[in-house]
Amino acid sequence: MHTTHGTKRHRLPLLFKKTVFRRLIAPALFGLATLLPAQTAWANCTATMGNINFGDVDLLNPGSITAQTQLSVTCTDSSIWNSTNFFVCFAADGGRLSTRQLSPRYLYASTTSSQTLAYNLYIDANYSTILGSPRYAAARTMLTTTVNVPRWSTSTTVNIPVYAKLTEPLSNVAPGQYANNFNLGSTALAFDTYTTTPPSTCSGISTSTLRAPFEVSATVVKNCTVGTPNDMAFGSVSPTATNLQGQTAFNVACTRDTPYNIGLKPSNNSTNGAGEMTPLLSGNAHKVPYQLRAENGINGRIWGNTATASATGNGVGGSGTGMAQPYTIYATVPSADYHYGDYRDKVTIQVNY
Repeated sequence: MHTTHGTKRHRLPLLFKKTVFRRLIAPALFGLATLLPAQTAWANCTATMGNINFGDVDLLNPGSITAQTQLSVTCTDSSIWNSTNFFVCFAADGGRLSTRQLSPRYLYASTTSSQTLAYNLYIDANYSTILGSPRYAAARTMLTTTVNVPRWSTSTTVNIPVYAKLTEPLSNVAPGQYANNFNLGSTALAFDTYTTTPPSTCSGISTSTLRAPFEVSATVVKNCTVGTPNDMAFGSVSPTATNLQGQTAFNVACTRDTPYNIGLKPSNNSTNGAGEMTPLLSGNAHKVPYQLRAENGINGRIWGNTATASATGNGVGGSGTGMAQPYTIYATVPSADYHYGDYRDKVTIQVNY
């Protein structure tokens, strides 16, 4: 009995001290994060946010450009006697390079802040609710979660997905590295404990000094695509016809500010665009010569295949805008004085960039 009585005398002062300590510390925590009423003296939450990297992005074939990371929240309570429930709120602004720009957010080129790539952060997999901050009307919704630290445990970590998606317009973006970081005060974490029912909203999170910095980045790669032209047909002609002329058109789309040079290569690999149409009729040995040209007329400038990525040569050059740009191919046939029948050849359009 003496031992039991001694144990009781030892516990009572501890319980008394715990109650007093809560009352003393509550105003200090309330000043640190005015999210909700005061938290318990032993309660604390921290968070880390993974970086978001869209990787190599081809804006001419973007599909659905998305990325994902996670916010890891760890809540602790050194008082192991009871289970503790936490309500946690996380907010983010537009990033250090554009704090107030949330709809959309922007990544900025490493070479100049005038070149941007639009994207946004979302709290749902449907990319419908933007992760925001109560400070900005464009996006006020914060990421919320609950964390339970069970009895006899001191901490619990939960991982919450955060989604990212590039947004229109995408065409007017030059190749290069793009990034924006969320350090210093660009993020805020606030929390409070509750008994049975978590709060329905967050408030006052902007005063929190708890941070979870991260970076969003992407690499826009240069690319060009070529539209398929219609076949060029000279039609049915008399064997006495001369100076036949035909034309067709196609489109080239290249990433903004990407220089390119187009070459035309007949099937005989002529570098000066002088091809030959071969007969479809078996036993016909004739070939009908033709000349590819970049300009209309029998003396229009020839269009060959000496173009490279850095030199136009006898090709045609341009600079990408992110949109399709039209080009016309002309061709001439000096004479139709050949064996009757159909003649054809295949020309390859080669875009060098």
